[in-house]
Amino acid sequence: MIKDVMVRLDGSSGDDARLAAVTQIARMFEGHVTALFFNVVPEGHAETAGKSADQTENLLFERLGRLQLSAVLRRLDIKDPLDISGSALPVVRTADVFVALRTNSEASEPKDLIENVLFDGGRHLFLVPENWTGFTPLESILVAWNGSRESARAMAEALPYLRQAEKVGVLVVEREREPKTDPMMANDAVQHLRHHGIDAVKYRAVGEEDDTADLMVEQCRSFGANLLVMGSYGHSAERDLLPGSTTSRMLRISPVPLLIAH
Repeated sequence: MIKDVMVRLDGSSGDDARLAAVTQIARMFEGHVTALFFNVVPEGHAETAGKSADQTENLLFERLGRLQLSAVLRRLDIKDPLDISGSALPVVRTADVFVALRTNSEASEPKDLIENVLFDGGRHLFLVPENWTGFTPLESILVAWNGSRESARAMAEALPYLRQAEKVGVLVVEREREPKTDPMMANDAVQHLRHHGIDAVKYRAVGEEDDTADLMVEQCRSFGANLLVMGSYGHSAERDLLPGSTTSRMLRISPVPLLIAH
């Protein structure tokens, strides 16, 4: 069950999409919202930074109050914007989900925040496009499945959401040049979901590896998905998302929210 929903707010236009997401998730599961406000205080500018931060904090406090949810705002003073990701991790690990904007948006998240929370936070990310206004209700969810540990982790994290959906699909992407693809792939995943009372159905798409992200977007649209569940594939030894990987591309182009886990 999702009870602790966490989000970073900064007073920008990106907060609209972030708050739309946390509001819907918290209401869906009768959960609590924790909003993080990172106040950057450069050395020698404490007084100026403090006044500006107080104004933003008051604005965020008022916005949270209007949500009519159980919510709290936590202000964390840091010296450098690069400290945001590291400061967020210990707090994020006490939540069930961290809500953020997907990458490549104008109102983007701080550098490395998505990657650090994804790989080291121990919780799933709920990523939304910057113009997202919410889904009512959560009708259709598509789960990307390739039998990996990452896809299994993402599916397990998604169970509370999957129970809320009216329609659930498990998507297998097959390679055109690999005729030996296991025809039973994802059957066990579908059966596992059915054991949880989720009436899932398997779907197949065929294409080359470089086309996987585009195929997934196409399948989301044809399925009418409100949410795509996927594991975070394609990370390097430095725990950064590899440029050109399916995960990296989906973070840039997905038209629907992503529930992503590693």
